[in-house]
Amino acid sequence: MKGEIALKILEAVGDTAINIADVFSAIIDSGYGASYGKLNYGVSKRQSERSVRNSNAKEKIDSKARFNSMLYKLKRDNLILKTDKKDNSPAIKLTPKGRRYLSILRKREKNKLPEFSYDNDKLVTDKFIIIIFDIPEKIRRKRNWLRSALNNLGLKMIQKSVWVGKIKLPKTFLDDVKNLNLVDFVEIFEITKTGSLKQIT
Repeated sequence: MKGEIALKILEAVGDTAINIADVFSAIIDSGYGASYGKLNYGVSKRQSERSVRNSNAKEKIDSKARFNSMLYKLKRDNLILKTDKKDNSPAIKLTPKGRRYLSILRKREKNKLPEFSYDNDKLVTDKFIIIIFDIPEKIRRKRNWLRSALNNLGLKMIQKSVWVGKIKLPKTFLDDVKNLNLVDFVEIFEITKTGSLKQIT
């Protein structure tokens, strides 16, 4: 969560000095998981309207405390610096170190593996699924993710790269495989006549 908050603040600041209240309001209303485009839109809207939506007082106080804490840490670590805009309102902008850290956070976010939470109860079928993969060592993080995902789905490992089960693969899993660019390394077979597969059931 901390890395995500820092990423959002640094992305919102960008290359120009920006009003602190606008950044905070945009992050709170858009949510910490919002895209850069949505966050940027929120900041622009607040710069023109200068209005903050009503929200639960305690939640807003807690959110403000978390925001200020992160702002303090970013300033302490020389990632941002406080400045004033022409109208003397307080603002922040990125330091050169902050720009480098923003680049690191973006790369980390891009390489983040999806969380798998597939509903096994609704996926059981009479047909066998065999999944075979050959994923290069240089992307072993993705290979490890795939093994964990297959285990989460309830498949059994025959060999490290061969998994079998009687399930219907959920679309979310197939989308995750596609988004991780693993399609070229993974083969999925559906078997209707089990033959020797009976011995593993």
